[in-house]
Amino acid sequence: MHSLLAHVGGRTDLPVPLSFFVVGAGLAIVVSFVALSAAWLEPRLQGDYDRRTGSARSGDMVARVLAATGAIGLTLVVLNGLLDGEESPHSIGVVLVWIFFWLVVPFASVAVGGLWRWMSPYRRIVHFTSGGVAERPQLLERIGVWPAVVAFVGFVWLELVFPDNTIPRTLAIAAVVYGLYLVALSRRLGPETALRTGAAFEMYTALISRIAPVELVPSKQGPAQLERRGWLVGLPHLPTHPGTAPFIIAMIGTVTYDGMAGAGWWADVTGDIRREMWFETIALLATCLVIGAAYYGASGLAARLAGAGQATGEIAASFAHTLVPIAFAYAFAHYFSLVVFEGQQLLHVASDPFGRGWDLFGTADWQVVFTPSQLWIWYVQVIVIVLGHIAGVVLAHDRALAVFDSEVAVRTQYAMLVLMVTLTGLGLFILAG
Repeated sequence: MHSLLAHVGGRTDLPVPLSFFVVGAGLAIVVSFVALSAAWLEPRLQGDYDRRTGSARSGDMVARVLAATGAIGLTLVVLNGLLDGEESPHSIGVVLVWIFFWLVVPFASVAVGGLWRWMSPYRRIVHFTSGGVAERPQLLERIGVWPAVVAFVGFVWLELVFPDNTIPRTLAIAAVVYGLYLVALSRRLGPETALRTGAAFEMYTALISRIAPVELVPSKQGPAQLERRGWLVGLPHLPTHPGTAPFIIAMIGTVTYDGMAGAGWWADVTGDIRREMWFETIALLATCLVIGAAYYGASGLAARLAGAGQATGEIAASFAHTLVPIAFAYAFAHYFSLVVFEGQQLLHVASDPFGRGWDLFGTADWQVVFTPSQLWIWYVQVIVIVLGHIAGVVLAHDRALAVFDSEVAVRTQYAMLVLMVTLTGLGLFILAG
């Protein structure tokens, strides 16, 4: 793993043993489940929610700024690949792709949703090149979002497995290929259907955006306006197309693999073979499959405990949205230190975007400031992981009350509770590794 993508090392200086954190986090989730079972007796998040919209003028202004940012960003990534094709973790394209677009934008979307929808240059390219193509939304129900699943895992493979992932030319080629892929898909399905079916990054950020209490949405009065709704209430209304649950599972599985691959125990177990591309590829896919098997197993047990004759796949699809806060928590906790420290490189590369010795903004000599402390970062990571799993418990409990009879709703969630406690422990163990 190159220096830009190498995360800050494991926590060897914790104030108490790791087991204390794992047990404490697990107890917090169990206590939350017990409290919900006693006090949350009716579904509260399943019906339509109150939408309060802000000024269309201010929303339009924000949308225009985001669109300009996205267009400039893609242009810089491609130009950087043309002008500076050598490996450099401090090139503008590398920092924009792996820090700004891949981490900062999704993380910011948990506070204000819909950012990438308005920022995405690919959305504009697709509509420009395929504006006259008829939409075929019926295909969305047939093939679902499986193309987006494949594209998402492929992008993560580029980040975690491909050895030349910090060469600007590699990222420029990937950016162009992704655009051509979306254009080709839109010529067959129509622009909006193609974006819903195959735009991996759009789906990734859209899922996280449903956590946010506000979202930048299309407006009848103008291009965009802010919609206020409250935390988490957008998730129970997530459309469930074929592949939605596997996409969310892939979000969790890929981050889990990234954490394992950087842990000392993984190096001890796998030895030199861990550096082979074929092995890393298999390990990445296998991790996603194991997480998926655990989730579908919990869904199958919930269906059996309910005794309602529902298929495992139906339960898995119905409860898929409950994994989104967990997926976000995993990603945020795992990459938080990378954003805090390596994100500062954006100040450096902005002054010299193409490695020409420029100093456009007087920040070319910027050095990374290694504050806050590692211990402070660890506490933030623990809190985010625990809150993400508690949010998942809340969403699962509320959906169970809506899907199952009240007498068995709580009982059906025992398997999900065990899964979430296990994932919490796994997340903390990997972070500390």
